[in-house]
Amino acid sequence: MHRSILAGFAVAIVLAGAAVAQAPPPPANVRVDGVVTAVETSGLKVRGADGKELTVGFTPDFVVVETRPVDFDAIKPGAFVATANVTEADGVGRSIELRMFEPGSRAGEGNRPMTQAGAAPGQMMTNATVSSVSRSATGRELTVTFPGGERKIVVPEGMPIIASFPTDPSVIKPGVKVFAIAAVGPDGTLRTNRLTVGEAFAPARR
Repeated sequence: MHRSILAGFAVAIVLAGAAVAQAPPPPANVRVDGVVTAVETSGLKVRGADGKELTVGFTPDFVVVETRPVDFDAIKPGAFVATANVTEADGVGRSIELRMFEPGSRAGEGNRPMTQAGAAPGQMMTNATVSSVSRSATGRELTVTFPGGERKIVVPEGMPIIASFPTDPSVIKPGVKVFAIAAVGPDGTLRTNRLTVGEAFAPARR
């Protein structure tokens, strides 16, 4: 904390600090990952692996997608993908998880370090648009672009690739596995605009 020689400056700093302290924090995001226990008109209840139950509401633009495995050949230029990848010595990212989103999605677009516990040194989360797809002696390769840059991604042979496809909300039923990123409102309620349904996914932590 800075000290001020002049009392007037000290008072100003105290008042400014009080104003900052009173400012509401920005809404946080919560990972919702579990099994549906109840479905309501405006949302659903989900029980996580820890046994806790969360109530999640829907935004007006809410969509439901389902996931299933696809072959590498399903990835075409223009597709939007998300990959957790580790930076190699040559600067190329080696994918450790790859997901292809439904058409029109730009969820989490960008290239950023993964800093959570357990992330490997140089591990990145890259959500970007595919500009080229190729195969070479080193394996399967993608070049992806995002605002401000591009990145080459090597996809190891045999690594599962999961794709999301739009589906009808009627698939949401008790007992179904779901995943969502929900925003926390000022009153503490959770709301999401996108719900992923299916067993064939293990979303990377960003």
